[in-house]
Amino acid sequence: MKEGKVQCHILAWTNIAVLLLLILVGCKQAPQLPANQLPPDDENAKLITLDKAIVSTEESQMVQYMHQHQLKMQKDALGFWIIILQKGKGTFPKNNNIITYQYSISLLDGTHCSSNYNTTRTSTLQIGHTKTIRGIELGLMKLKPGGQALILLPSILGYSVSGDRHSIPPYSPLVVYLKLIDIKT
Repeated sequence: MKEGKVQCHILAWTNIAVLLLLILVGCKQAPQLPANQLPPDDENAKLITLDKAIVSTEESQMVQYMHQHQLKMQKDALGFWIIILQKGKGTFPKNNNIITYQYSISLLDGTHCSSNYNTTRTSTLQIGHTKTIRGIELGLMKLKPGGQALILLPSILGYSVSGDRHSIPPYSPLVVYLKLIDIKT
């Protein structure tokens, strides 16, 4: 009888040990992320993959456009391509300057979208406070008064995911001619 009691106690302690081991293994804590970092999820990973694919596709479209039109453009660190067609005189625009300019926007396939280039109409913007597309402002900052340039803008610097809801579809790289007319400080 005593031997049966001992075996019963051993069996009970074994069951308790196994139960504790299962509890400890089941309570393994997931790695902690800093408070300012979102946990990765499938949706974010898919969006990042999609963004990379869009950037890659647009880049190859712009390179193909340059090849077809025999353009030797320089790629700016911000992701757009530029060729100076006419050098201007004076200084480059700076933050808060108000500039007067003309532009012409078309799609890579040649579809004309909007323009006031080589007309009597002009546009103005204040550097750093503009509501125009970011790529136009960045391109104008590369010109001095009287300067003209051709720039190729990836959609992220153009109308991005929404397009202009008229003639520019979402995710469309743009061909933009710019002429900087005047800078006011």
